[in-house]
Formats: sequence, C-alpha cells, structure tokens
Amino acid sequence: MKKWLRFESFCLLILTLLIYFFIFDYSFFLLIVLLFLFDFSMIGYVMNPRIGAICYNIFHHLALPTSLLLLGYFLKVDFMRTFSLIWFIHIFMDRTLGYGLKKMTHFKETHLSESTR
Repeated sequence: MKKWLRFESFCLLILTLLIYFFIFDYSFFLLIVLLFLFDFSMIGYVMNPRIGAICYNIFHHLALPTSLLLLGYFLKVDFMRTFSLIWFIHIFMDRTLGYGLKKMTHFKETHLSESTR
C-alpha cells in the first residue's frame, strides 16, 4: 500500500511540474531557489521529536499550499500561485522519496515508511 502512495505522489509531482512549467510558464530558477525552503521546518527537532514532527507536518501537509493556491487564484496574486505550486512540488517530491508526514516518535518514522518496531 505504501508503494502505491509513493507512486501516487510521483504522479502528482509530474502533474504539478507540468502545470508549473507548461501552463503557467514559471521560472526554473525560482523553483530551484525555493524548493528546499520548507525543510527549515525540521528545526523543531532541535527541541524534541514531538515538536519537530509538529513543525515538519504543518509545512508538509497539503492544506496550507492548497489554501494559498486558492487565495492566490481568487485574489489574482501570481506569486502566491507560484509559491504554492513550488510547495506542492516539494511535498510530492518528498513523498515520492518516502519522506512522509512524521510520527511523533522518531524523525525517520513517517506515514510512508515501514515500521521500525
């Protein structure tokens, strides 16, 4: 089942990249510059795994980029749409590689990883 979830994320990654480049014709340079910005959410792991997982999961959940995309669409703010698509690309890339939403126990335990217990 987890392999199917990863494959689903791969398909969504490809779709989002196609939208980013071929529908909106957004910048490759901007994508590269901002792509890993969301990984700064791992800073919470400095405190403890619980706070780290909460911080990471907030920025790797689909609700925030979806909200930003809709807001950017209705307000006609191009950068909001661009940023949200880069955010989606980051999330789908992470999930394709098996880095899913973190469990509260350990950094390497995600909703896509095999159980370590």
